[in-house]
This record gives sequence, structure tokens and C-alpha cells, in this order.
Amino acid sequence: MNTNTLSTNKNSRDGSTVQAVDRALMLLKLIGESKSPISLKDLVASCGLNRTTVWRLIGSLENEGLVEKDPMTNGYRLGFLFYRLAMQNNPYNSLIHRAKNTLEALRDAIDETVILSVPKMDGIYTINQLDPSQSVRLVDYTNTITPLHHCTSNGKVLLSTFSENELEQYLSKELIAKTTHTITDKAQLIEQINWTRHNKVGLSIGEYGENENAMSAPIFDTHQNLVAFITIGGPGFRLTKEDLLNLKGTLLQAAKEIEQNLTSFGK
Repeated sequence: MNTNTLSTNKNSRDGSTVQAVDRALMLLKLIGESKSPISLKDLVASCGLNRTTVWRLIGSLENEGLVEKDPMTNGYRLGFLFYRLAMQNNPYNSLIHRAKNTLEALRDAIDETVILSVPKMDGIYTINQLDPSQSVRLVDYTNTITPLHHCTSNGKVLLSTFSENELEQYLSKELIAKTTHTITDKAQLIEQINWTRHNKVGLSIGEYGENENAMSAPIFDTHQNLVAFITIGGPGFRLTKEDLLNLKGTLLQAAKEIEQNLTSFGK
């Protein structure tokens, strides 16, 4: 047996493995740094590898949950495994901490539920909820994902940030009715989205929970990336649409305060 041949083959395999790892890490970095789901074509153009190699590596990463395909754009984003691993050391602790004083002050001022949530690929994820002293209040949404963008106040804010193409793809699907008040007419929903863009807040009047009303505002980072939502909500008999609209300025000011506290976020 030629030991030199065995050594050469082993080194070749090790080198090939390291190269594959390096290439996979390069793709993960490109996907992670992209502000929106990145297409296979753009990945190939950015990394300098041939399409077959990129396709094979992406397939392996997708199988392991490290990347996932956006069903709307067919582009790739970091997958659930990153989210699950990060949750072991809550990645939102800093965001929650920086918003804490503003959320508490808002909750105490209006004596209604205040929610901090973030956009996810499959919906809106609630990371913090502060409840009022009232005995009748919203259900606890903490650590839950609300998937129906068109019938939640923060979901409408998210839709208002979509490009024309992204919105067209979203509206190509059926708008499911969550309650009798849910907007399922696409023309009417577009009107709501345009209203949200103009007023910088989203409203949900009995559309997600029959007896729940809510209003949300976006929170952007210094690069104008949408990073979170701040929401005020309560039972419809106590917090009417008119009440919410009267609180619009207060909510927008709270969102602005949180944005200012995020100036050094991630440093």
C-alpha cells in the first residue's frame, strides 16, 4: 500500500471540505447582509461561483435550516435555525431594553396595552407586551407570530413598506377573513395601505380579534430599515377608532423616541 498516495488523497479531501465550507460561509454572509431576499442569479453574480455550485451549496444550507426561500420573491434569506439558536440568547434583549422606558411611559399615560413587535418572514413576532391596570385587556401575544398582515395594525404598516411588485405578489393570494370585520376586498385593502403610508400608522378595528382595536407605528434604524413596530391596543368598547386616532401623535412620538434610542443599536 502506498502511504504517500493515502496522505495525498486525505489532504485533497480536507482541502475540498475546507473550500466547500468557505464557499458556504461566503453565501451565508451575502444572504445575511442583503436587505431583502436575494435571488440565486444575484448570488451567482456576487460570489463568482458557477450556478451549479451555488445551487448545490444553497440546497445543503436550506436542508439544514440555515437559509430559506421567500415564497413571495423566491429569493433567499437566513433560515429559522439562526433564529432558534439566537433565541437561546434572546437577540431582542437590547431592543427591548432600549424601548423599555418609552413603552412604560406610553402604557402608563394611556392605561392600555402597549406592544413591541418585529417583522419576520412568516408574520409579525411580538417580543414584548406591557399590560394596563384595566381588568379587561388584550390577550397576551408575547412570543407569538401573527401571520395575517392584512388584518393587523402592524401588518398593515409592514404592507405599506412593500414595493409595488411585492404588494402585487401579496395581493395575488386570497385574503382570509379572521373576523366579520376583516377586509378581504383587495381594492379596499389597497386604500387602507395608502392611508397607512400617508398617516404613518396602521389601524385594525376588530379585524384580527372581533372585540380588539389597535394602532401601530413603524420603528426604523439609522439606515431607514424597518426593525420593529410599536402598537397600542385594547377592547373595542373602551378604545374606539376615534380614541386611537386621537392618540396618533402620541404613538408617533413614542416611535421616534425609540428610534433615537436605537442610534447605537448593535454597537
